[in-house]
Formats: sequence, structure tokens, C-alpha cells
Amino acid sequence: MKRVIFFFLWAVGILAAEDKKVLGKSEEGSYEGKIVVIKVGEDDLMNGQSFKFWERTLERVAEEKAKAVIFELDTPGGMAFPTKELMTTIANLEIPTRAFVNVSALSAGALISVATDKIYMKPGSVIGSAGIVTGSGVAMDETMRAKVESFFDAHVRWIADKKGHDQDVIRAMMIRRDEDQQIGPVTVEKGGLLALNSSDAVYVTDEGTLLAAAEIDSMDQLLEIEGWSKDDLLTATPSGFEQFAWWVASVSGLLITVGLFGGYLEFKTPGFGIGGIISITAFTVFFFGNYLAGNMAGYELAAIFGLGLFLIALEIFVIPGFGIPGIVGLLMVVGSLMFSMVDGVEWQRYQWSGDGSFGILDAISGPALHLGLGIFGSIFLLYLIMTYLPELPFLKKYLLPTTLTAGTGIESHPENSARVGQTGSALTDLRPAGKAEIDGEIVDVVAEGEFVSKGEPVRIVKEDGMGVVVKRSLEL
Repeated sequence: MKRVIFFFLWAVGILAAEDKKVLGKSEEGSYEGKIVVIKVGEDDLMNGQSFKFWERTLERVAEEKAKAVIFELDTPGGMAFPTKELMTTIANLEIPTRAFVNVSALSAGALISVATDKIYMKPGSVIGSAGIVTGSGVAMDETMRAKVESFFDAHVRWIADKKGHDQDVIRAMMIRRDEDQQIGPVTVEKGGLLALNSSDAVYVTDEGTLLAAAEIDSMDQLLEIEGWSKDDLLTATPSGFEQFAWWVASVSGLLITVGLFGGYLEFKTPGFGIGGIISITAFTVFFFGNYLAGNMAGYELAAIFGLGLFLIALEIFVIPGFGIPGIVGLLMVVGSLMFSMVDGVEWQRYQWSGDGSFGILDAISGPALHLGLGIFGSIFLLYLIMTYLPELPFLKKYLLPTTLTAGTGIESHPENSARVGQTGSALTDLRPAGKAEIDGEIVDVVAEGEFVSKGEPVRIVKEDGMGVVVKRSLEL
């Protein structure tokens, strides 16, 4: 069992160390000298997978010395705090960045646009309406709204100043005023938020255009204005491994089922065998896939999972009964599995939802469902195996039998309760399981209460379908 735990942690560590080398590579090749297009679609700003992919893409853009990055946006918005982190990454890039609003960049989409060096808009497109709301879409209470708005206001002012955008324009998109406000040709009424169509955004002021550099009809026109070649254009796409990781996150319950089932097989077989390999593979894919998918899985939760398994093994093989180590280990295993499936974006929603509109149950409801399906699925699978398939050659080869063939001198009588009270001696140390000689028969037994050393007298106190239970005869 210890080897299973250590091998699992080793496998997770090796894969996690390789994620940037292997998993960050897309199929299109190097970004060197390329104009990398990152598409931001309708639902992309609502899940952690997209943010993970964009962050890795921008790391590659910087490392491989791309010529430029273009964000093509058509989004109603999404999560605020991951967007804030993405804005910082974009603003700190040392290569040209552009935003092409095609057809809308609202809320978080508008903030991403502001983090780029220049904004282009398709005729009739819209940008703005970037007020901060709760995860349920309703307005925050006044105290929480003031807290979050002041935080974002400071950050976005820094971004706008760094990129040469008008701070008043950006603030009018984010923060409601108690009076009417005139922004270029647009009057923002009291309590409203600024949204600009493409004509508004290119309105000429004394300092230049209000927000956008120009109205354009297509990506080709943007390339022509910038003097870039279409041959250098490349659209960033998730690698096959990343897509696999997102699929893994969607079938986490099945992986838990397979992992627990493999653990049971390993427990029932001598040495390290097929059950351990199945379990390690399933849980390694589970943790690593959820990590890549933008969920909270990582070194820490994998280590907690491994420690929980160790405590459970300690309880089973070393400490008699089932007490605090076993309970703590079980809680660590269950908790690490569940929180590994929690979307990092959803967790941030919970942390910043001060008005209670998005609680912890909202954040963990999906993972809890996957966990429940995984646990009950493994129980059901074990029931089928134990009930209907005990004679399969595969199982007969790998599982420990409950009875041995005649002539071995070892028999079990799971249904013979008449042996209760019979005495004998321990043939092995009972910690708690082992063998004892009872009235001339060698029997597989489990010690109750405390360990029994080899050679000590024992007496059968219970016998049923689960096995023979003994105690030291001196204690009775």
C-alpha cells in the first residue's frame, strides 16, 4: 500500500513538472515571428479552462518572440478576477498587442480590450458596460460594491495610463455616478454605465480618438493598417493534450470510480499488481487533468490525498480498530478529491461574494455530484464483481480466495457460527489480520480490540460472512 501511495505522488509530480514542456505546446508550431490571434467567444470568459489556456499561450508568445498578439472579441463578459490577472499579463507583454471588437466586447471583454495597445472595432460593434456584479448577475450591496470597484478602479487606471487610454472613459464603463456625465458624444445618465458603439469610440477629441483607433471591416484590414503580412497570421488553439485535460475534468466521477475499484483490487491481491496500476493511473489522470483544466487540483491537494491514503492504510494494517487516523484519512481523501474538481473561477466567486448571493454550496455542488457518482459507482461495480463474477479466470487469478482447496490444511467456515467459543493459538502476529490454529485447523482470523502476538492463546468471539473474529482468551 505504501508503494502505491508513493508511486502515485511520484507520477503526479513528474507530470506536473512536464506540463509547460509538453502540454503547453499547440499543434501549430512555434510562435516566433508570428501574429498570434486569440479568439474570445461568448462563453470563454466564464470558465477556468479558457484562462489557463490564454495564460499559457501568452507565456509562449513572450518566450518564443512572437511579432504581435491580436485579441478578437465577441463576448458579453465573464469573471472579473481572472480577467484582472489576464489584463496584467497582456499589459506587461513587450510586443505589440491589439484588440479587434467583432461584434461586442462587454464587461470583462471591454477590460481585456483596454489592456491592449490599440483597439479596433467593426462598424456597429459595441464596447463597455463593465460594471462589477455578483456571480448570479445581480447588483452587489453598497459596501461590497464600493470595495470591489475601488480595487478594480485602481488597477484599471494603471492599465489605462500604461496603454494610453482615457481613464475617464474606462471609469465611466465601470463605475456608476450620482450625476449625469458627458463622455465625448455620449451622455451617461445618473446611475448608468458607459457603452460605446464603434462610431462613438472613434469620436475625435483634442487628445485623439475617444477609445478605438479605427473602424475596420475585417482582420485583413487590421493587418493592412499595421503593415503586417497575412502569411504571419496564426490562430492559437488548444493542444490535443489540453483538450484531453478538459475532457478529463468532465468525466472526473468515472475516474474516481475506476480509481477506487483499482484500490480495492490492490487491497485484495498480494504485492503490487494490476489493481495498484489501475488506481494510480486513474487518480494521476484525475489530478493532472483537473489541474490543467483550471480547477484547484495541484501538488497540495494531491499530497493531502496521498497522506489520507497513508493514514487509512496505517489504520488497517497497524492500528487495531478504526479510530481517529482512519477517520482523518478518509476526510482527507474525500476532501482532496472534491476540491480538486472545484473551478478556480467559481471559488473566486465564492470568496468575493460578500452578500451571500454565491455561497460555498454553489461552488462545490458540481464537484460534490461528481464525487458522489464516483463513490456510488465504485460500490456498485464492486457489488457486481463480488456477486456475479467471482469465477472469472481474471479474478480467480488476481483476487485472494476466501477458501483454499482441500489438502492445504486451511479451511474457512464463514457460515458455521458453532465455532464461536473455540480456542487455539495465533500462528502469526494478528495486526489485526493473520492466521490462528483453532482446534487443529488453520484459520484466517482478525483480532478484535488490540493486536495479538504470535503464539498467544485466542478464542473465537464472532464468525459470519465477513470472517472469523478472535480475542486473547485471557481477556474473556
